[in-house]
Amino acid sequence: MSDPQRTRPDPPGPVAWPPHDPRPPGRPEPVRAGRRIAQAFGAVLGVQALAAFAVLLILNSYRRSAAGWLLPLIGVADAAATLQICWLAIRDIRLLGGRTAGPRRLLTALVLLLAAGLAGGGYALHRHATAPVRGVLGAPVQDGDLTFTAYGPRCGVKIKGIAAAGTLCRVRLTAANSGSAALRLDAAAQRLHGGDGGHPGSVLLRPSRSKRYARSASRALPAGSSFTGYLLFDVPSGFAPRALELHATGESRGVRIEVGGA
Repeated sequence: MSDPQRTRPDPPGPVAWPPHDPRPPGRPEPVRAGRRIAQAFGAVLGVQALAAFAVLLILNSYRRSAAGWLLPLIGVADAAATLQICWLAIRDIRLLGGRTAGPRRLLTALVLLLAAGLAGGGYALHRHATAPVRGVLGAPVQDGDLTFTAYGPRCGVKIKGIAAAGTLCRVRLTAANSGSAALRLDAAAQRLHGGDGGHPGSVLLRPSRSKRYARSASRALPAGSSFTGYLLFDVPSGFAPRALELHATGESRGVRIEVGGA
């Protein structure tokens, strides 16, 4: 019986284990500069597609109210990922040695063009995210948790007890709080635009049981409540209204309703 401590294992060979390849291990073929640029370009396109999907998801969901800080955050993350991909590609091309100046210049140019595109796209998204939502007279339109329904303004009206520096324009308005927290409808946050710019609202009027209007500069709207009445604007004589801009708060995106010819 043989001693297991002195028994020699079978030498590696074609029929032994582990299998033995007498050829020296070969080096993997290096990635060429053109292929590396294509890989970087594909990765950047993937990042842009993911960022575009996230932006569209925010702008078309209930998270739209947070677009003011979410979109810049997505832009910063997008730029950081893109620059990282391009920097790694430039580093890999430099490590290849040989004539890599041309590919490096090409990749640098692509990075600059992409940066310019990102800046332009970010600016366009910012303009889109902060521009007022378009609405029409007589149809509900929402800004934040307030849903507005406005009707065409009437200018030159006279209201007992209210003196105007110029001309009074009256807009019939309904504002409903569809959120879960109380809000305040502020007359000064609303704008009536004409050829000479926008003019803030001056007072809210609400019919009362005494057949007189209850006047206030702002009105509290608990969750689920609404305001139905009139919004007054004190505008210069000869003013021709063109658009009505309504806001849930002074800092909200707002809604814009064209009223020219109403």
